[in-house]
Amino acid sequence: MSEMTPARATALVDRLARLLRDEIAAIGKGELARVEELFPRKQELLAEIETVFADPEALLEGEDAASAKLRARLSDLRKLIHSDLSLLQRMTEATGAVAREIDRIRERQSLRGVYGRDGSKKPQCVTQTQRYDHSV
Repeated sequence: MSEMTPARATALVDRLARLLRDEIAAIGKGELARVEELFPRKQELLAEIETVFADPEALLEGEDAASAKLRARLSDLRKLIHSDLSLLQRMTEATGAVAREIDRIRERQSLRGVYGRDGSKKPQCVTQTQRYDHSV
């Protein structure tokens, strides 16, 4: 492999930034299959960046325009990574909440939801207590 220059490192960072923007857009549209599709490429790019920036001084310490551009791109990439992580965490929490609600409904509709421990039928309430999610 040839020597990594600030310009080539910037191009690599730009590729990851584009991929993260695509992933953020897919999450926003609810296209979870697209997020899954992008994941392997994101892993590859992150591994490549980790290798390239194992010794970052040579790429970042220069006072030339290419090094300055790379520093700026890394700052932008950091913001994208935080946004992406935040969205992925919220998506994970929402998915967990949906799974818990499905489990609760299944439990309520199962025999355990209809009969008590002593085998007698539980009183059926027509309306459930309303819960509101105030976090949204």
